[in-house]
Amino acid sequence: MSALSFTEFKPASRQLIDKNQHVLTGIFANDVNLVSWQRSIDTAITDYCRRLSFAMPLKRIVSADSVHQDIGFALPDAPGKSALLADISLQCQMFACLMDCQQLGLRLETLSKPMCPKFHTDHLVCRLVATYLGPGTEWLDTDGKPAQARTFSVTLLKGSGWEGNEQNAIVHRSPASDTPRVLLTLDPM
Repeated sequence: MSALSFTEFKPASRQLIDKNQHVLTGIFANDVNLVSWQRSIDTAITDYCRRLSFAMPLKRIVSADSVHQDIGFALPDAPGKSALLADISLQCQMFACLMDCQQLGLRLETLSKPMCPKFHTDHLVCRLVATYLGPGTEWLDTDGKPAQARTFSVTLLKGSGWEGNEQNAIVHRSPASDTPRVLLTLDPM
């Protein structure tokens, strides 16, 4: 009798996509490796993001309670800035609560080409990804076919660093497009 390899026992992973923010708590299900809250686009934020041009990406360690002060000074003053800061603050509070952490690694940047163009997995617990402008993150669905987050969606990507998810991290990539994007990522610290 021969032993089956560990990967042959791999349970099927699934992704949850919904218009309700409560979908985000679905990340805790053992067989879920991605959740995506499909939000409506806020035109004030989109218009503001069209004007953004960071010389370098904005990268900070922030707390959910002080993110507004932690990054507000680095963003240019223009209509829509306060709406963007309020939205980032909301996402930080929600993600910090979900991940039960005090600090988050925040990255906000404009991209003119794919950052990670090849499908891959991340060796981290979980990452929040939100594209404010341009095409959203792509992933492989349960059938191995490409799927894509809509612009303005809040998507949680479960990585191989999540206990029990070592073999089921979501396979994803930056969209294969040269369309400019404004991308927010949050990592629990």
